[in-house]
Amino acid sequence: MSDSTTSRRLATILVADVDGYSRLMRADEERTLGDLRAHLAELVAPVVERFRGRIVKTVGDGVLVEFGSAIEAVRSAVELQRGMVARNQGLPAERRQTFRIGLHLGDIIVSDDDVFGDTVNVASRLEGLAAPGSIVLSASVYEQVRDKLALPFRSQGPRTLKNIDRPIRTYSVDAAALSPDGARPPPRTKVPKRRVTFAGAAVALALAIGGGLAYVVDRGLLDNAGAITRPAAEAGLSVAVLMFTNQSGDAAQDYFSDGLTEDITRALGRFKELTVISYNAVLPFRGKELPLGEIGRALSARYIVSGSVRRMGQRVRVTVQLSDATNSTQLWSEQYDDELSDIFAVQERIARRVAGTLASSLQQIALQQALRKPTDNLDAYDMLLRARALAADPTRSTNRMAREMLERVTQMAPGYADAFAELADIYFQRATFGWSEFAQQDVETAIRLSQKALEIDPDSVLAHSVLARAYTSVLKYDLGLAESERALQLNPSDAEVMLARAAVLLWTGRIDESIATAEAAMRLNVSIGPEASLNLGLAYLLAGRYGDAVRLLEAQRTRYPAYPLLELPLAAAYAELGRTADAQEAVEQARLKNPHFDLASFGSRFQDPALQRRVEESLRKAGVN
Repeated sequence: MSDSTTSRRLATILVADVDGYSRLMRADEERTLGDLRAHLAELVAPVVERFRGRIVKTVGDGVLVEFGSAIEAVRSAVELQRGMVARNQGLPAERRQTFRIGLHLGDIIVSDDDVFGDTVNVASRLEGLAAPGSIVLSASVYEQVRDKLALPFRSQGPRTLKNIDRPIRTYSVDAAALSPDGARPPPRTKVPKRRVTFAGAAVALALAIGGGLAYVVDRGLLDNAGAITRPAAEAGLSVAVLMFTNQSGDAAQDYFSDGLTEDITRALGRFKELTVISYNAVLPFRGKELPLGEIGRALSARYIVSGSVRRMGQRVRVTVQLSDATNSTQLWSEQYDDELSDIFAVQERIARRVAGTLASSLQQIALQQALRKPTDNLDAYDMLLRARALAADPTRSTNRMAREMLERVTQMAPGYADAFAELADIYFQRATFGWSEFAQQDVETAIRLSQKALEIDPDSVLAHSVLARAYTSVLKYDLGLAESERALQLNPSDAEVMLARAAVLLWTGRIDESIATAEAAMRLNVSIGPEASLNLGLAYLLAGRYGDAVRLLEAQRTRYPAYPLLELPLAAAYAELGRTADAQEAVEQARLKNPHFDLASFGSRFQDPALQRRVEESLRKAGVN
């Protein structure tokens, strides 16, 4: 293989073959081969060309196709499956050919117009997992299309594939959802904004699932709904978002409540700790007055989110409740009011706030459940949750205990990306909180562990967030910004992601943006940690918002009395407000916690030295020298 004909590029590979082809060939070789050739020429080739793909080769009953776009690849797969259903209509059973399709996105080697590498191998293995008429795709493809294609994706969890050295997270689109009857949405009313079509999209999806959903509704809603739910719902944090009720008195406004429901479902789905029942699985329960326990059992959902939308002139009010389906107990509720200057911006803003707050509440529930379990019977996930609970109340001893637990988790489950990301966060805390004699080495360890987590799972939000903070701490600002942007792309509703972004913005001198991002995070989760509190306190100080700095830091030093740095920006804010006695008291507390404090190095992480000097001047006013 010569260098002149070999190259690499990123691509989505589609592999399809005919289910039961050997059986068909045994029955009638010539007719089967003729039918296959007709399918390839009359359906496959035109569809691939329309979606800008390239047929690399056909082998026996299979075809391998390369696409530059994951979205185009999935659209092509859907059209192929729907086209085969249409072509089989009217044919006797012994002549019907049905494709199984697998898709994977990754780096490929291209040589003399052929393609090679793990990406091709994974796509081929995924095709082998597909049921007749269905599509199986890897997480790398799913993450590219999940918010862009209105398809009922169903999680199949991580799967171990032959000759592939790591588990691959997989998703499927089942044959029932690929009926040609649902291939085209109904005509749309022309509107100024594209997202106004949520109601139409919901109807189209219901039609696409065809008889499946109709059977659920007409032949026993509760007995049969489990057939269309996600199989991983046995996990403790399985949640279903019921269709929000439109209380505006105008059925034409259903699109807003439907769109809000779908947006919240998608936003929650970005939190990997949660198993979120698909939007389409919940559709049959619209308007049904059923006990929450029965709905939860039908959907295999432990928690139920419900809500209502009421428009009042140019304002909208959204009410949301979170309930435990096992005992019908309401756990949390919130009300959101907003101006309707841009209805779609409002929809997105409310969805993110709801999803972020719900996720924080559910994760806290998971921590409490883990802590109630016997300590002598722990698996890797429960041990990780215990370590996370320890890290939430940071002291030198809890940091050490969490570190030891997470080291054990990485040994118990070496393919568990979250464990490496959590351990990276613990090492970074250890370095930045002053609990290590080898701070630089601990930051390097945090970077290495985050990178390990990303090797296992490139979409680990926590790993990207830790890298963002760690790179910034070693003055690699561009890398820090890039990692924080990537984390935010993966989950814009995660409060911890937003706080990591706020930290990077602070140290790179974008003070107002840092404050806005941190305050948005606090609207999702008021319980921010001491590091985030320190960062926001410094940002308030630099913005001249001394009263805000005092209110925040007074509350947080009470909550985190062992954290060694909160008194410093608090003392500086007191001094700027002329509260000399309070400033002196805060300085004394800081000296007790930091007997070796070095003013010259405090704030050295700022990219702009002028910001460090401004903090230093305020601290000198407070009596620090």
